[in-house]
Amino acid sequence: MSPVIEAPARASRQDDLGSAGSVRGLLWLTWRQHRWAVLSTLVLAAVLVGWMTYLSMELTDLWHQCGNAYCPENSPQGERLAGSSPLVLTMGALARVVQYMPLLIGVFIGVPVLTREHEQRTLLLAWSQDVSPTRWLWTKLGMLGLFVTAVTAAVAGVSDHLQHVDTLVGPANLFDYVPFLNTGMLPVAISICWFAVGVALGAAIKRTLPAVFGVIVSFIGLTYLVQWRYPTLMKPLSVQLQMDGPDRGPLRDNALVVKGGMIDYGIDGPSGAFDASGRELSGVELQRLCPPDNDGDKMLSCLSNLHLHQHVQYQPGSRIPDFHLIVATGYLGLTAVALVAVWWIVRRTNLSAG
Repeated sequence: MSPVIEAPARASRQDDLGSAGSVRGLLWLTWRQHRWAVLSTLVLAAVLVGWMTYLSMELTDLWHQCGNAYCPENSPQGERLAGSSPLVLTMGALARVVQYMPLLIGVFIGVPVLTREHEQRTLLLAWSQDVSPTRWLWTKLGMLGLFVTAVTAAVAGVSDHLQHVDTLVGPANLFDYVPFLNTGMLPVAISICWFAVGVALGAAIKRTLPAVFGVIVSFIGLTYLVQWRYPTLMKPLSVQLQMDGPDRGPLRDNALVVKGGMIDYGIDGPSGAFDASGRELSGVELQRLCPPDNDGDKMLSCLSNLHLHQHVQYQPGSRIPDFHLIVATGYLGLTAVALVAVWWIVRRTNLSAG
C-alpha cells in the first residue's frame, strides 16, 4: 500500500522539478544570448545614476550657497548655471542620453529576441523541445522586461531628482519637453514600450538590420509627434498679462506657454501686443510707439505707460502629473499592441522554416 500512496507524490515532485528546470534553462539561455546587451545596459545605467547623483549634490550645494533660493544671474553661482557653462552642458548631454535610452533598449535588447533565432535558424531547435513556443516567448519577455523595468526605474528616479533640483537654482522648467520626458516614471514606460516594439518589429521583419532601422525611424517619428501634441493634450488655460509686469503670475512654477508670450517688432503682421481696448497692434505700430533701445529701460517704460498686455495660453505646472499619466498610458497602450502582435506572429510561425 505504501508504494501506491507515494507514487503520485513522487511524480508530482518530478513534475515540479521539470518545470523549475525548464525555467532555469530559459533563464540561462536568456543570459547566454543577451549577456552583452544586459551588461552594457547595466554599465550605462550605473554611469548615468552615478553622474546624475553627483550633479544633484553639486546643484544642491549651489542652492545652499544662494541661501536656499534661486541663484541670481550676476552671482558666481548664477554664472555656473549660465547657458554655455560646463555644468549646464553636462546636464544637457546626460538628459539627452536618458531621453534616447529607450531607443538603445529597443535596438540592442528588444530586436535580437527573435531576429537572432530567425537568422541563426535555431527556432526549430528552441521550439521543438519540451517548452512550447508561447511559453518560451513569454518567459524570455518576462525576464528581459523585468530587467528593463528595474534598470530604467533606477535611472528615472535619479533623473527626476536632478531635474527638480535644477528648478531650485536656475531657470529650468519641468514642463519643457526633455525634462518632461525625463521625470516621473515616463522613462520606464517609454523604455518598456520600445523594448516591446523592438521585439515586434524583429518578429515581423526577421532580420536584425532592417528591424533596427524600423525601430529608429519609429522612435524618431513618435518622439516628434509627442513633442508636437503633448502641450495640447488638455485644454490650455488663458490669461492676460501686462507686458512690463515683473510678476509673471500663473506662468511661474513650471508653467508651459502654449500660445503667446512672444512679441514681434517691425513686422506688418500681428505683434502679440494688445492695447487697453483689446486691439492687437502690428509689429510696425509697436515699433513706432515704443522704439527698442539698447538697455530696454525706455521701451519697458513705454510699454507700461501705454498699458499694453498679452494674451497667453498655458498649461499650469500642477498638470504635469496628469500629462505624465496621459503620455505613459499612450506608450503602455502601444506596448500592449506590440505584445499582441508578437504573440500572434509566434503562433503563426512555420517551424519548418526556422
